[in-house]
Amino acid sequence: MDLKILLWLKAGHLISLFLWVGGLFAIYWMLRLHAHAPKDAHEKLTLMERSIALATDIAAAVAMGTGLAMVFGYPGGNLLGQPGAGWLHIKLAVVVLGVLPVHGMLRAKIKKFGMGQIAPVPQWLWSLFLVSITVIVILVFRGPLMFAKG
Repeated sequence: MDLKILLWLKAGHLISLFLWVGGLFAIYWMLRLHAHAPKDAHEKLTLMERSIALATDIAAAVAMGTGLAMVFGYPGGNLLGQPGAGWLHIKLAVVVLGVLPVHGMLRAKIKKFGMGQIAPVPQWLWSLFLVSITVIVILVFRGPLMFAKG
């Protein structure tokens, strides 16, 4: 893959990642507020949550698409098979086991809130999300150095 394309993919990945994570932050806190809001505000809150969630879904799809394009289009072959790429395997596992479940659970909560099934959003969901994001950032910036041979 051409270096210019790789740089465009990286830019798209970072922009969509920021929108995805920011959207999940906003949705989580809106749902926390929604659980304690007066009944007459529920419909407007649900509409806001759904619109942010749609943007978050699109951003997640772009982030995953550009990320996979970078992994499989990496100069010199598949990045997953490169020496010292263990950090990337861990990062992808954290995305799959930490970030995607939070995204799905928040989407399910929005649906339930829209049907009138209002229940507080669990605190552990926020903790899982923050730990996942922290691990991912550390792996992206320090992983290549920590896993490098030599």
